[in-house]
Amino acid sequence: METVFAVIAALTGLILGSFATCAGHRLAHGGSVTSPARSYCPACDHTLSWRENLPLFGYLLQGGRCRFCHARIPARYPLAELTLVLYCLAAAQVFGPGLPWLIAALFGTLLLVLSLIDLESYLLPDILTLPGAVLALVASSFLPPAHTLGIGWQQALLGAALGGGGLWLVSELYRRLRGREGLGLGDAKLLLLVGALLGPLAIPLTLVGGALFALPFGLVAAVRTAREDAAVDVADEAVDDDELNGTGLSVAIPFGPFLCAAAALSLLYGPQLLRWWLGIG
Repeated sequence: METVFAVIAALTGLILGSFATCAGHRLAHGGSVTSPARSYCPACDHTLSWRENLPLFGYLLQGGRCRFCHARIPARYPLAELTLVLYCLAAAQVFGPGLPWLIAALFGTLLLVLSLIDLESYLLPDILTLPGAVLALVASSFLPPAHTLGIGWQQALLGAALGGGGLWLVSELYRRLRGREGLGLGDAKLLLLVGALLGPLAIPLTLVGGALFALPFGLVAAVRTAREDAAVDVADEAVDDDELNGTGLSVAIPFGPFLCAAAALSLLYGPQLLRWWLGIG
């Protein structure tokens, strides 16, 4: 039964991963998830056959390119599908067969869609985060108490308020102190969803984890941007840092994917992470 369920979990991950990559791309560019009904190449609009549309394997069989126009297929799509396969297998190991695993798989898919949209458009759309938060409030009662830290609906509401309201407050303070936007409100609504599903203690786990995941990417982006600015305008060394868009550490990277990754880990391994963090054996 364990082997059968592992196969089911992997196949489910492939199917959900294929849906997530399609939905992420279409929503990031203002399209519809349901229309057109079949997937197509975004470069030449060629409708994909079932062989070309096979999750993960279609990419490998075509050598990473469209069979008609030979445009390169971004590697993030098969990587996203593979990530969801591994996530669904991990959720199967953690929860076993049943409703909690299905909830974890569906919310993992939602987090992946949000990540892909944020990577392409720097947006976390309300049409996904706000209904997702409402569903999370309901779903939290069906997860094992250990993974929601024993929360009832009152604690779920507290988690939602802490996640959404807390990050909104940080964003507002940053805007007032620096005179520009720092964290987007989409990130606050994402944490509203996470808090509603996993409770208030998941918020610091998600924030700290997201910051740690983002740190190396932010440093690389900052160094690269600083070098490009220096190459473009070597002579003008007296320009104020605030007048350069993206100079030094003032570089914009989408924070949503890193928060989503940390939230997925909190969903699967929150109790173990908290015990490690607090030093409890």
